[in-house]
Amino acid sequence: MTDTKMEYDPLAKARRAPLTPCALTKEQEKLWAETRTKTLYSAPMFSHILYTMLRPGDDGPVATFTTEIPIAATDGLAIYLNPGPFFAMPLEERVFVIAHEVLHCVFDHCAAMHAFRFRQKVSYPDGKHLPYIPELMNMAQDYVINAVLKDSQVGTMPSVGLINPQVAGPHDSAMDVYRKLYEQAKKSGGKAGGKGQGGGGFDILLDPGQGQGKDPQQTINERSPGEWKAQVQAAVSAAKAMGHKPGALERIFGGALDPVVSWQDKIKGFFARRVGSGGYDWRRADRRLITRDEPVFAPGRSGFGAGTIVVGVDTSGSVGGPTLDAFMAEMSGILDDVRPKRLIIVWCDAKVNRVDEAEDAGDLNVIRAKGAVGGGGTSFVPVFDWIAAQNIEIDALVYLTDLMGSFPSHEPTYPVLWGSIYPEGKAPFGEIINIPVRNG
Repeated sequence: MTDTKMEYDPLAKARRAPLTPCALTKEQEKLWAETRTKTLYSAPMFSHILYTMLRPGDDGPVATFTTEIPIAATDGLAIYLNPGPFFAMPLEERVFVIAHEVLHCVFDHCAAMHAFRFRQKVSYPDGKHLPYIPELMNMAQDYVINAVLKDSQVGTMPSVGLINPQVAGPHDSAMDVYRKLYEQAKKSGGKAGGKGQGGGGFDILLDPGQGQGKDPQQTINERSPGEWKAQVQAAVSAAKAMGHKPGALERIFGGALDPVVSWQDKIKGFFARRVGSGGYDWRRADRRLITRDEPVFAPGRSGFGAGTIVVGVDTSGSVGGPTLDAFMAEMSGILDDVRPKRLIIVWCDAKVNRVDEAEDAGDLNVIRAKGAVGGGGTSFVPVFDWIAAQNIEIDALVYLTDLMGSFPSHEPTYPVLWGSIYPEGKAPFGEIINIPVRNG
Protein backbone atom coordinates (compact mmCIF):
# COMPACT_ATOMS: atom_id res chain seq x y z
CA MET A 1 0.00 0.00 0.00
CA THR A 2 1.36 3.45 -0.86
CA ASP A 3 1.69 6.31 1.58
CA THR A 4 -0.56 8.41 -0.67
CA LYS A 5 -3.48 6.07 -0.13
CA MET A 6 -2.96 6.28 3.61
CA GLU A 7 -3.28 10.07 3.69
CA TYR A 8 -6.92 10.05 4.76
CA ASP A 9 -8.72 12.25 7.21
CA PRO A 10 -12.51 11.82 6.89
CA LEU A 11 -13.12 14.04 9.94
CA ALA A 12 -10.94 16.93 8.78
CA LYS A 13 -13.92 19.18 7.97
CA ALA A 14 -15.51 18.52 11.36
CA ARG A 15 -12.24 19.37 13.09
CA ARG A 16 -12.09 22.79 11.47
CA ALA A 17 -15.73 23.87 11.18
CA PRO A 18 -17.36 25.69 14.12
CA LEU A 19 -19.76 23.52 16.12
CA THR A 20 -23.41 24.48 16.67
CA PRO A 21 -24.63 23.88 20.26
CA CYS A 22 -27.94 22.13 20.90
CA ALA A 23 -30.28 22.09 23.90
CA LEU A 24 -30.91 19.10 26.16
CA THR A 25 -34.28 17.57 26.87
CA LYS A 26 -35.52 17.41 30.46
CA GLU A 27 -34.54 13.74 30.66
CA GLN A 28 -31.07 14.45 29.25
CA GLU A 29 -30.57 17.22 31.81
CA LYS A 30 -31.25 14.68 34.57
CA LEU A 31 -28.83 12.21 33.01
CA TRP A 32 -26.18 14.94 32.74
CA ALA A 33 -26.58 15.84 36.42
CA GLU A 34 -26.24 12.14 37.25
CA THR A 35 -23.08 11.93 35.10
CA ARG A 36 -21.46 14.93 36.79
CA THR A 37 -22.23 13.59 40.24
CA LYS A 38 -20.87 10.14 39.45
CA THR A 39 -17.68 11.64 37.96
CA LEU A 40 -17.20 13.78 41.06
CA TYR A 41 -17.34 10.81 43.44
CA SER A 42 -15.76 8.05 41.35
CA ALA A 43 -13.21 10.08 39.35
CA PRO A 44 -12.53 13.28 41.36
CA MET A 45 -9.25 13.99 39.55
CA PHE A 46 -11.09 14.40 36.28
CA SER A 47 -13.98 16.27 37.80
CA HIS A 48 -11.57 18.81 39.29
CA ILE A 49 -9.87 19.46 35.93
CA LEU A 50 -13.25 19.63 34.20
CA TYR A 51 -14.55 22.35 36.51
CA THR A 52 -11.36 24.39 36.90
CA MET A 53 -9.72 24.25 33.46
CA LEU A 54 -12.37 23.27 30.92
CA ARG A 55 -15.27 25.51 31.86
CA PRO A 56 -15.74 28.59 29.63
CA GLY A 57 -16.29 31.41 32.13
CA ASP A 58 -17.15 31.10 35.79
CA ASP A 59 -20.81 30.41 35.12
CA GLY A 60 -20.45 28.51 31.85
CA PRO A 61 -21.44 24.87 31.32
CA VAL A 62 -18.88 22.16 31.97
CA ALA A 63 -19.63 20.66 28.56
CA THR A 64 -21.14 21.86 25.30
CA PHE A 65 -23.65 19.62 23.56
CA THR A 66 -23.77 19.36 19.77
CA THR A 67 -25.00 16.83 17.23
CA GLU A 68 -22.08 17.49 14.84
CA ILE A 69 -19.59 15.04 16.39
CA PRO A 70 -19.61 11.22 16.75
CA ILE A 71 -19.99 11.01 20.54
CA ALA A 72 -17.38 13.32 22.08
CA ALA A 73 -14.71 15.86 21.15
CA THR A 74 -12.43 18.49 22.65
CA ASP A 75 -10.58 21.57 21.43
CA GLY A 76 -8.29 21.79 24.45
CA LEU A 77 -10.45 24.49 26.07
CA ALA A 78 -13.70 22.56 26.62
CA ILE A 79 -15.31 19.20 25.95
CA TYR A 80 -18.17 18.58 23.53
CA LEU A 81 -20.75 15.78 23.66
CA ASN A 82 -23.42 14.51 21.26
CA PRO A 83 -26.41 14.05 23.61
CA GLY A 84 -28.09 11.23 21.65
CA PRO A 85 -25.34 8.60 21.63
CA PHE A 86 -23.70 9.92 24.81
CA PHE A 87 -26.76 9.55 27.03
CA ALA A 88 -27.59 6.18 25.43
CA MET A 89 -24.47 4.88 27.19
CA PRO A 90 -24.59 3.36 30.69
CA LEU A 91 -23.50 5.70 33.48
CA GLU A 92 -20.03 4.17 33.98
CA GLU A 93 -19.29 4.49 30.26
CA ARG A 94 -20.27 8.16 30.34
CA VAL A 95 -17.77 8.69 33.18
CA PHE A 96 -15.10 7.00 31.08
CA VAL A 97 -15.81 9.28 28.11
CA ILE A 98 -15.55 12.40 30.31
CA ALA A 99 -12.22 11.20 31.75
CA HIS A 100 -10.97 10.36 28.26
CA GLU A 101 -11.59 13.91 26.98
CA VAL A 102 -10.02 15.43 30.09
CA LEU A 103 -6.82 13.43 29.51
CA HIS A 104 -6.66 14.68 25.92
CA CYS A 105 -6.62 18.19 27.39
CA VAL A 106 -4.09 17.41 30.13
CA PHE A 107 -1.72 15.99 27.49
CA ASP A 108 -2.46 18.99 25.21
CA HIS A 109 -3.18 16.66 22.31
CA CYS A 110 -5.07 19.29 20.28
CA ALA A 111 -1.98 21.51 20.16
CA ALA A 112 0.19 18.50 19.29
CA MET A 113 -2.12 17.60 16.39
CA HIS A 114 -2.00 21.21 15.19
CA ALA A 115 1.81 21.15 15.20
CA PHE A 116 1.94 17.81 13.37
CA ARG A 117 -0.41 19.17 10.71
CA PHE A 118 1.97 22.06 10.15
CA ARG A 119 5.02 19.81 9.83
CA GLN A 120 3.21 17.00 7.99
CA LYS A 121 5.58 14.44 9.47
CA VAL A 122 6.26 12.52 12.67
CA SER A 123 9.96 12.22 13.61
CA TYR A 124 11.71 9.63 15.79
CA PRO A 125 15.07 9.41 17.63
CA ASP A 126 16.45 6.84 15.17
CA GLY A 127 16.07 9.32 12.31
CA LYS A 128 12.86 7.75 10.99
CA HIS A 129 10.24 10.14 9.59
CA LEU A 130 6.67 9.04 8.96
CA PRO A 131 3.99 11.00 7.10
CA TYR A 132 1.45 12.53 9.45
CA ILE A 133 -2.04 11.00 9.22
CA PRO A 134 -4.42 12.84 11.59
CA GLU A 135 -6.87 9.99 12.12
CA LEU A 136 -4.05 7.55 12.85
CA MET A 137 -2.49 9.90 15.42
CA ASN A 138 -5.90 10.35 17.05
CA MET A 139 -6.18 6.55 17.24
CA ALA A 140 -2.71 6.28 18.81
CA GLN A 141 -3.61 8.83 21.46
CA ASP A 142 -6.93 7.05 22.12
CA TYR A 143 -5.25 3.65 22.54
CA VAL A 144 -2.87 5.06 25.16
CA ILE A 145 -5.53 7.03 27.06
CA ASN A 146 -7.94 4.09 27.12
CA ALA A 147 -5.20 1.79 28.40
CA VAL A 148 -4.42 4.27 31.19
CA LEU A 149 -8.06 4.64 32.21
CA LYS A 150 -8.73 0.91 32.12
CA ASP A 151 -5.59 0.20 34.15
CA SER A 152 -6.68 2.85 36.67
CA GLN A 153 -10.24 1.45 36.81
CA VAL A 154 -11.91 4.71 35.82
CA GLY A 155 -15.46 3.99 34.67
CA THR A 156 -16.12 1.38 31.99
CA MET A 157 -14.75 1.70 28.49
CA PRO A 158 -17.47 1.83 25.79
CA SER A 159 -17.55 -1.04 23.31
CA VAL A 160 -16.64 1.40 20.54
CA GLY A 161 -13.43 2.44 22.34
CA LEU A 162 -10.00 1.47 21.06
CA ILE A 163 -8.22 -0.99 23.32
CA ASN A 164 -5.60 -3.63 22.58
CA PRO A 165 -2.75 -4.59 24.98
CA GLN A 166 -0.66 -5.67 21.99
CA VAL A 167 -0.90 -2.17 20.56
CA ALA A 168 -0.68 0.02 23.67
CA GLY A 169 -0.30 -0.33 27.41
CA PRO A 170 -0.72 2.33 30.14
CA HIS A 171 2.99 3.24 30.00
CA ASP A 172 3.35 3.54 26.22
CA SER A 173 3.65 6.84 24.36
CA ALA A 174 1.32 7.95 21.59
CA MET A 175 4.35 8.52 19.35
CA ASP A 176 5.45 4.89 19.64
CA VAL A 177 1.90 3.62 19.16
CA TYR A 178 1.53 5.81 16.06
CA ARG A 179 4.58 4.15 14.55
CA LYS A 180 3.19 0.72 15.32
CA LEU A 181 -0.21 1.59 13.84
CA TYR A 182 1.38 3.08 10.74
CA GLU A 183 3.41 -0.07 10.07
CA GLN A 184 0.32 -2.23 10.66
CA ALA A 185 -1.74 -0.12 8.28
CA LYS A 186 0.95 -0.26 5.63
CA LYS A 187 1.08 -4.07 5.80
CA SER A 188 -2.67 -4.66 5.99
CA GLY A 189 -3.93 -2.25 3.36
CA GLY A 190 -5.00 0.57 5.65
CA LYS A 191 -6.32 -1.31 8.69
CA ALA A 192 -4.57 -0.66 11.98
CA GLY A 193 -4.99 -1.90 15.52
CA GLY A 194 -4.99 -5.67 15.20
CA LYS A 195 -7.37 -8.12 16.85
CA GLY A 196 -8.99 -7.15 20.08
CA GLN A 197 -9.55 -3.47 19.32
CA GLY A 198 -12.94 -1.92 19.90
CA GLY A 199 -14.73 0.13 17.26
CA GLY A 200 -13.37 3.15 15.45
CA GLY A 201 -13.17 5.30 18.56
CA PHE A 202 -15.79 7.63 19.98
CA ASP A 203 -14.23 11.08 19.73
CA ILE A 204 -12.35 13.55 17.55
CA LEU A 205 -9.84 16.26 18.34
CA LEU A 206 -10.76 19.73 17.10
CA ASP A 207 -8.39 22.56 16.30
CA PRO A 208 -7.24 24.35 19.49
CA GLY A 209 -9.96 26.78 20.63
CA GLN A 210 -12.23 25.96 17.70
CA GLY A 211 -15.35 25.43 19.79
CA GLN A 212 -15.13 29.00 21.12
CA GLY A 213 -14.24 30.47 17.73
CA LYS A 214 -10.64 31.20 18.72
CA ASP A 215 -7.60 31.15 16.50
CA PRO A 216 -5.61 27.91 17.03
CA GLN A 217 -2.20 29.54 17.44
CA GLN A 218 -3.58 32.18 19.79
CA THR A 219 -5.12 29.41 21.88
CA ILE A 220 -1.81 27.56 22.01
CA ASN A 221 0.07 30.72 23.02
CA GLU A 222 -2.44 31.53 25.76
CA ARG A 223 -2.29 28.12 27.44
CA SER A 224 -0.60 28.45 30.83
CA PRO A 225 1.54 25.40 31.66
CA GLY A 226 1.94 26.71 35.21
CA GLU A 227 -1.79 26.90 35.78
CA TRP A 228 -2.35 23.45 34.33
CA LYS A 229 0.42 22.08 36.54
CA ALA A 230 -1.12 23.63 39.65
CA GLN A 231 -4.61 22.32 38.90
CA VAL A 232 -3.36 18.83 38.02
CA GLN A 233 -1.53 18.69 41.35
CA ALA A 234 -4.69 19.91 43.08
CA ALA A 235 -6.65 17.19 41.27
CA VAL A 236 -4.32 14.50 42.61
CA SER A 237 -4.66 15.94 46.12
CA ALA A 238 -8.46 16.02 45.81
CA ALA A 239 -8.52 12.37 44.80
CA LYS A 240 -6.31 11.36 47.72
CA ALA A 241 -8.46 13.38 50.14
CA MET A 242 -11.49 11.38 49.01
CA GLY A 243 -9.69 8.09 49.63
CA HIS A 244 -8.78 7.38 46.01
CA LYS A 245 -5.39 5.99 45.05
CA PRO A 246 -4.53 7.52 41.65
CA GLY A 247 -1.65 5.06 41.02
CA ALA A 248 -0.60 5.21 37.37
CA LEU A 249 -2.56 8.42 36.89
CA GLU A 250 -0.52 10.21 39.53
CA ARG A 251 2.69 9.10 37.83
CA ILE A 252 1.39 10.30 34.48
CA PHE A 253 0.04 13.60 35.81
CA GLY A 254 3.35 14.26 37.55
CA GLY A 255 5.62 13.15 34.69
CA ALA A 256 9.13 14.25 33.89
CA LEU A 257 8.04 17.06 31.54
CA ASP A 258 6.10 18.78 34.32
CA PRO A 259 8.34 21.71 35.35
CA VAL A 260 9.07 21.93 39.06
CA VAL A 261 10.63 25.39 38.90
CA SER A 262 8.46 28.51 38.51
CA TRP A 263 9.73 29.64 35.13
CA GLN A 264 7.25 32.53 35.07
CA ASP A 265 8.76 34.01 38.19
CA LYS A 266 12.44 33.21 37.66
CA ILE A 267 13.40 32.15 34.15
CA LYS A 268 10.86 34.31 32.34
CA GLY A 269 11.96 37.26 34.48
CA PHE A 270 15.57 36.59 33.53
CA PHE A 271 14.76 36.71 29.83
CA ALA A 272 12.50 39.72 30.20
CA ARG A 273 15.41 41.65 31.70
CA ARG A 274 18.01 40.36 29.27
CA VAL A 275 16.17 39.80 26.01
CA GLY A 276 12.73 41.43 25.97
CA SER A 277 9.27 40.08 25.29
CA GLY A 278 9.26 40.08 21.48
CA GLY A 279 6.46 41.42 19.35
CA TYR A 280 4.70 41.14 15.99
CA ASP A 281 5.81 42.11 12.49
CA TRP A 282 3.14 42.96 9.89
CA ARG A 283 5.74 42.72 7.13
CA ARG A 284 5.66 38.94 7.33
CA ALA A 285 2.81 36.50 7.81
CA ASP A 286 2.39 33.96 10.58
CA ARG A 287 3.39 30.82 8.71
CA ARG A 288 1.09 28.60 10.75
CA LEU A 289 -1.96 30.60 9.66
CA ILE A 290 -0.97 31.37 6.09
CA THR A 291 -0.57 27.64 5.31
CA ARG A 292 -4.07 26.65 6.45
CA ASP A 293 -6.67 25.38 3.95
CA GLU A 294 -8.33 28.78 4.28
CA PRO A 295 -5.27 31.06 4.66
CA VAL A 296 -5.40 33.86 7.21
CA PHE A 297 -2.89 36.69 7.04
CA ALA A 298 -1.78 37.63 10.53
CA PRO A 299 1.45 39.26 11.71
CA GLY A 300 4.29 36.88 12.43
CA ARG A 301 6.33 36.86 15.59
CA SER A 302 9.14 39.39 15.63
CA GLY A 303 11.91 37.98 17.77
CA PHE A 304 9.54 35.63 19.59
CA GLY A 305 10.27 35.81 23.31
CA ALA A 306 13.94 35.32 22.43
CA GLY A 307 16.12 34.54 19.44
CA THR A 308 18.58 31.66 19.88
CA ILE A 309 18.96 30.08 23.31
CA VAL A 310 21.55 27.42 24.05
CA VAL A 311 20.91 24.97 26.88
CA GLY A 312 23.98 23.20 28.20
CA VAL A 313 23.17 19.92 29.96
CA ASP A 314 25.64 18.45 32.41
CA THR A 315 25.79 14.68 31.78
CA SER A 316 28.68 13.92 34.11
CA GLY A 317 28.69 10.96 36.44
CA SER A 318 27.41 13.09 39.32
CA VAL A 319 24.15 13.85 37.51
CA GLY A 320 21.67 10.93 37.73
CA GLY A 321 18.32 9.97 36.20
CA PRO A 322 15.97 12.10 38.37
CA THR A 323 18.20 15.12 37.78
CA LEU A 324 18.10 14.63 34.01
CA ASP A 325 14.30 14.35 34.22
CA ALA A 326 14.27 17.68 36.04
CA PHE A 327 16.53 19.19 33.38
CA MET A 328 14.18 18.03 30.61
CA ALA A 329 11.30 19.63 32.48
CA GLU A 330 13.10 22.95 32.60
CA MET A 331 13.73 22.82 28.85
CA SER A 332 10.00 22.29 28.41
CA GLY A 333 9.47 25.37 30.57
CA ILE A 334 11.78 27.43 28.36
CA LEU A 335 9.87 26.45 25.23
CA ASP A 336 6.46 27.12 26.78
CA ASP A 337 7.15 30.43 28.47
CA VAL A 338 10.08 32.08 26.67
CA ARG A 339 9.20 31.01 23.09
CA PRO A 340 12.71 31.13 21.58
CA LYS A 341 13.13 31.09 17.84
CA ARG A 342 15.75 28.34 18.29
CA LEU A 343 16.49 26.13 21.29
CA ILE A 344 19.81 24.30 20.94
CA ILE A 345 20.65 21.62 23.51
CA VAL A 346 24.32 20.77 24.04
CA TRP A 347 25.02 17.62 26.08
CA CYS A 348 28.40 17.75 27.77
CA ASP A 349 30.45 16.12 30.54
CA ALA A 350 34.16 16.82 29.96
CA LYS A 351 33.46 17.21 26.22
CA VAL A 352 30.48 17.91 23.97
CA ASN A 353 28.82 14.56 23.31
CA ARG A 354 25.72 15.49 21.31
CA VAL A 355 23.80 18.52 20.04
CA ASP A 356 20.01 18.57 19.56
CA GLU A 357 17.51 21.21 18.55
CA ALA A 358 13.90 21.43 19.78
CA GLU A 359 10.89 23.43 18.62
CA ASP A 360 8.27 22.14 21.04
CA ALA A 361 7.63 19.69 23.88
CA GLY A 362 7.06 16.90 21.33
CA ASP A 363 10.68 17.26 20.23
CA LEU A 364 11.77 16.97 23.85
CA ASN A 365 10.01 13.60 24.11
CA VAL A 366 12.00 12.40 21.10
CA ILE A 367 15.24 13.80 22.50
CA ARG A 368 14.59 12.32 25.94
CA ALA A 369 14.08 8.90 24.34
CA LYS A 370 17.63 9.06 22.97
CA GLY A 371 18.97 9.18 26.51
CA ALA A 372 21.86 11.22 27.88
CA VAL A 373 25.35 10.72 26.49
CA GLY A 374 28.30 11.04 28.84
CA GLY A 375 28.98 10.06 32.42
CA GLY A 376 32.56 11.22 32.74
CA GLY A 377 34.12 14.20 34.47
CA THR A 378 32.74 17.73 34.41
CA SER A 379 33.97 20.76 32.52
CA PHE A 380 31.76 23.64 31.45
CA VAL A 381 34.39 25.01 29.07
CA PRO A 382 33.54 22.83 26.02
CA VAL A 383 30.02 24.28 25.77
CA PHE A 384 31.35 27.85 25.71
CA ASP A 385 33.99 26.79 23.15
CA TRP A 386 31.31 25.10 21.03
CA ILE A 387 29.20 28.28 20.94
CA ALA A 388 32.25 30.31 19.86
CA ALA A 389 33.14 27.77 17.17
CA GLN A 390 29.64 27.89 15.67
CA ASN A 391 29.95 31.63 15.11
CA ILE A 392 26.35 32.19 16.16
CA GLU A 393 24.83 35.03 18.14
CA ILE A 394 22.84 33.77 21.09
CA ASP A 395 20.56 35.62 23.47
CA ALA A 396 21.50 33.50 26.46
CA LEU A 397 23.07 30.30 27.68
CA VAL A 398 21.17 28.28 30.26
CA TYR A 399 23.44 25.67 31.85
CA LEU A 400 21.71 22.89 33.80
CA THR A 401 24.22 21.33 36.17
CA ASP A 402 25.32 20.49 39.70
CA LEU A 403 27.94 23.29 39.40
CA MET A 404 30.75 20.86 40.22
CA GLY A 405 33.20 21.37 37.37
CA SER A 406 35.72 23.63 35.61
CA PHE A 407 34.59 27.10 34.53
CA PRO A 408 35.90 29.24 31.64
CA SER A 409 38.56 31.78 32.61
CA HIS A 410 36.63 34.67 31.06
CA GLU A 411 32.98 35.69 31.21
CA PRO A 412 31.28 35.61 27.81
CA THR A 413 29.53 38.59 26.24
CA TYR A 414 26.10 36.88 26.38
CA PRO A 415 24.14 36.36 29.62
CA VAL A 416 24.47 33.03 31.42
CA LEU A 417 21.95 31.43 33.74
CA TRP A 418 23.07 28.47 35.83
CA GLY A 419 20.27 26.08 36.80
CA SER A 420 21.77 24.25 39.74
CA ILE A 421 20.46 21.23 41.62
CA TYR A 422 22.36 22.38 44.72
CA PRO A 423 21.22 25.57 46.50
CA GLU A 424 24.77 26.20 47.76
CA GLY A 425 26.31 26.06 44.27
CA LYS A 426 28.49 28.98 43.14
CA ALA A 427 29.74 30.26 39.79
CA PRO A 428 32.27 33.00 38.90
CA PHE A 429 29.75 34.77 36.64
CA GLY A 430 26.12 34.67 35.58
CA GLU A 431 22.95 34.20 37.63
CA ILE A 432 22.11 31.06 39.59
CA ILE A 433 18.72 29.57 40.41
CA ASN A 434 18.01 26.34 42.24
CA ILE A 435 16.22 23.47 40.48
CA PRO A 436 14.52 21.13 42.97
CA VAL A 437 14.78 17.48 41.95
CA ARG A 438 12.11 14.91 42.79
CA ASN A 439 13.12 11.83 44.72
CA GLY A 440 11.69 8.54 43.53
